[in-house]
Amino acid sequence: MTNHPDLAVAAAPTPVAAPGRGWAVAGVLAGAAGFVGLVLESGLAMFDREEVYADAALMYAETYDRGLIIAVFLPLMVFAGLAAAVFGAGLRRWLAAQSPAGSLLPELAGWGTLLVTALTLVGSGPVTEVYFQVLHTYNPADPDIAMSLQRLLDTLPWVWTGLLLTTGAVTWAALRHGAAPRWLGWVSAVFTLLMVAVNVFPQQYLTGYLGGIWLVIAGTAFALRRSA
Repeated sequence: MTNHPDLAVAAAPTPVAAPGRGWAVAGVLAGAAGFVGLVLESGLAMFDREEVYADAALMYAETYDRGLIIAVFLPLMVFAGLAAAVFGAGLRRWLAAQSPAGSLLPELAGWGTLLVTALTLVGSGPVTEVYFQVLHTYNPADPDIAMSLQRLLDTLPWVWTGLLLTTGAVTWAALRHGAAPRWLGWVSAVFTLLMVAVNVFPQQYLTGYLGGIWLVIAGTAFALRRSA
């Protein structure tokens, strides 16, 4: 009995494309953009003279010459936030495929990056208002209002503490389930402890730097992985 050719074609297995690495590259770019953005923004928060910190008018006068920093900070942080979300989506998919069924680790890893995205986008939002007020684009600005908005830039975008969920999830997934490179698990454990420490002391702003560095390391690890 001869097999029907259509049945033979229908029975042929459909090739399954291997997961890409773009999400991992997004993690590298998110970490780099976030780190550079926060370094630039630190130039807005620091003043040469101590008395400036107690006088909004003096702060306003010094900030006037830093319009370029304000303008560059916004696109960097928006890009970092969106790229972190892409990395989180890819990481969630990866951990879901490698971890035991029903594990919370993929969800925790994804939610951690989403928290970073939220704080980054919301925290960098006042840039637009500060930029236009500092440059007198419309009307002379009230220094008290302008510098109050700037203080939001000096705080909210730095709060990457939500990434603790991600680093903790990767630590457990790598060391307990082998769902990620073991060395990355130990590195993630160190970063998790460091971020806990800076939030206890408190030096919460440092989580932005730590989170940016971890994203670069983790993104590179997954981007250069040998197998999908």
